[in-house]
Amino acid sequence: MIASIASLGAAHCCSLTLKQLVPSHSHLSRVRGSRTSFLQSVDIQQAFKWPDDSQKSAAAIRCGDVQLTDAVRIHSEGKREYGRVVAVDCRASRSPSAAESSVNVDDFVEIGIVAETHGVYGELRIRSSTDFPEERFETPGTRWIKKMRMGKPSITEVELIEGRETIGKQTSWLVRLKGVDTLEKASEFQGATMLIRADERPVSLEEDEDYIPDLLGMDVVIQETKETIGTIVDVHNSGASDLLRVQLTKPIRGKDVRIWIPFVKEIVPVVDISSNRVEISPPDGLLDLNVPKEGPSRKESLKMERKRKAILSAIRKRLRALGQTHVLEGLSIGEESQRQSLMDQLMSIDFGLFQQALLNAPSPLSTNSITGELQPPPTVPQANWADFETWSPTSKDNDTARWWYKGLQLVADGEVAVIVLAGGQATRLGPDSPPVKGMLELDLPERKSLFEIQADRLLLVQELAAQVFIMQVYPEAAPQIPWIVLTSDATDVSTRSFFEKKEYFGLKESQVWFVKQDSLPCVDYKEGNAILLESPWKLAVAPTGNGGLFSALHAQNITDRLSEEGVQYVQVYSVDNALVRVGDPVFFGYAHEQKADVGVKVVKRTSSDEAVGVVCLQKNNEQNLHSEHEGTQIEDISESDETEEGDERLAINIHGNSISSHYRVLEYNEMPDALRTAKEGDDLVYQAAHICVNLFSVDYLKTLADKKLELGFHSALKRIRCMKKDESGEWTTYTPDQPNGVKLERFIFDAFKYCDSEEVALLEVNRNEEFAPIKNAVGPGIADTAETALDMTLALRNRSMSTAAESDQDGDNHNLSLLRAYIFGK
Repeated sequence: MIASIASLGAAHCCSLTLKQLVPSHSHLSRVRGSRTSFLQSVDIQQAFKWPDDSQKSAAAIRCGDVQLTDAVRIHSEGKREYGRVVAVDCRASRSPSAAESSVNVDDFVEIGIVAETHGVYGELRIRSSTDFPEERFETPGTRWIKKMRMGKPSITEVELIEGRETIGKQTSWLVRLKGVDTLEKASEFQGATMLIRADERPVSLEEDEDYIPDLLGMDVVIQETKETIGTIVDVHNSGASDLLRVQLTKPIRGKDVRIWIPFVKEIVPVVDISSNRVEISPPDGLLDLNVPKEGPSRKESLKMERKRKAILSAIRKRLRALGQTHVLEGLSIGEESQRQSLMDQLMSIDFGLFQQALLNAPSPLSTNSITGELQPPPTVPQANWADFETWSPTSKDNDTARWWYKGLQLVADGEVAVIVLAGGQATRLGPDSPPVKGMLELDLPERKSLFEIQADRLLLVQELAAQVFIMQVYPEAAPQIPWIVLTSDATDVSTRSFFEKKEYFGLKESQVWFVKQDSLPCVDYKEGNAILLESPWKLAVAPTGNGGLFSALHAQNITDRLSEEGVQYVQVYSVDNALVRVGDPVFFGYAHEQKADVGVKVVKRTSSDEAVGVVCLQKNNEQNLHSEHEGTQIEDISESDETEEGDERLAINIHGNSISSHYRVLEYNEMPDALRTAKEGDDLVYQAAHICVNLFSVDYLKTLADKKLELGFHSALKRIRCMKKDESGEWTTYTPDQPNGVKLERFIFDAFKYCDSEEVALLEVNRNEEFAPIKNAVGPGIADTAETALDMTLALRNRSMSTAAESDQDGDNHNLSLLRAYIFGK
């Protein structure tokens, strides 16, 4: 109930607060306010109570008859949040006087600005903007004062008593107004504008004279060609003549440009007030005279050159300390564009991080030793989609159904986001592959890229959440899940262009965020970690692995942005999984129910020889609490281009406390035979294969920004094409047939070790439904190719048709149809 508004009487302004009681659980209760039609205007500032218990101003509403309702807060990116009204602050102004009620700003002409007060008796100093200052400031009579109130002009009638001219650095007039006889009263007018009515201007002017306000906004037309080139936005008196300030119609190099045109008869022969245009006949070069020159000014160029030299000096010093000065040779040979390209690349590399990676990463040929007690994970819950036709929001005994609807609620409330790891190129997939893995098309009946297949699933989740939880109440508030695309130097431009060309696959452009991860130089592991060169003017670089995600999110403020928008959980997956269930509500709902900071999807290993990473539980004893493990990766044998475990630092959680156990991923090549082949009955003991589909709470992502919790680096042996000088000093291209270089990488699952195992939620999923990796080029007997992924995708779709035919339950059930499409990828 809202308290009634008492009469405001004759007071100029008052403030009151209207309290109301609205059930916190109700999103539809409407509370009607008192009628305020006797007010000229009421500015109502509504304060709402949001779910995070913060009380914030939601909106300002001007109204006569007030009707209040609970609010839906919708951010520009699509985030929704519901709240309830807890207070209303009404600021009501008295009805205007007769002098104010009929005024219109367009009826007046500016004659001066109140620059300051003068003395203690209320005089005002006026800076003139009129050609008739003696008449306007020395002749008593009615004038008008314009002030800005709440962003809108307020015009008040005043009476000028007297005025006089004063001579100083700038001529001005001192005036006195009736009723303004103290310094305090005069101060209220400082910064205001003095006006007269437009009809008080002299009716006739001298020939070739025009009022400045009449010129503003007029079109500027080239007399010879009749082309309109701009609009007059200002008139300035330079002493010798007036100058017209013209805003050009067409931007130049993407920027709005204003130029000066002398207001003289020879250049502006025609001023047509009735047609709102002036015609100009400019001499050659006049219109280009004030146009900004392309590129920086001389002053800016000198400043940039000084900065460039300082940076280059610092880079030289750092490279000298690292023994890598050979990369600077390109700065003294070749063309200027080549030298500049090398300089730009050198400036973009974090050589401090490069040095840290060299010191931190183990040798690629080192022998790995596993310390501490390793165990298989305890019993892992399974996601069971078999009876999805019977699911309902009230399902309690069915775990998967319960997780599904909880996850959908999180989607509807704007509390989830998705990250796709798309920094890898498709070079290993064959010569005809696109530049980015996500652009690879599967030969489905509709032929879609991996990006588009994943976007389709995201759209389905959004629509399902809207249908179940939002549309029937707030149809305009459909959820928009942020889709964060992690790119690299090699894929960023191509990926962005592809998304633009495909119009973001039906998603809102505002919900797709691109984040580029760092790259580091590749080194020659046989020659003292010398940086490899693609050419004398280009270093061979590689992304810092999927573990570089965390530093990239922090450096580009994405984590803070997610937190500010109320996102709780982020799903992270690799782009080269054709069956990945993007934005999976079951995954979100399960992690939420478990109160987990980390979620990990796993599938059962098919055999002891399957080249996949295995999730296991490591018990932390006194020895390995302070050990650093070495890790290595040999090309083409891991389950991901960037998957490897290593660098076991102090086992502490995100709160700085030591933890008794944590999850880790052992790569196939680092598992002892006894662990890799261990069986219990017919089942492998270590059977939880990591498929690079993980989940992190936003709170956990924020804590990973702590320098103390930075992930270590790993050395990955690769075949890297490069250029070197031969014995004769000539630059020669080398194409190795064996691994010759090292890429310095971080791995995403290294972040598991900072989370106590009790706060990690493992979820087993069906391999045939959720894991179809594309790692290799198509060939006879080759696994994990686009061809095998296509076969798995088509097989899943065929299952969809068979289950639909058997159940025949969809009918007009739109939600069930959407759910079926999401599960089977149609």
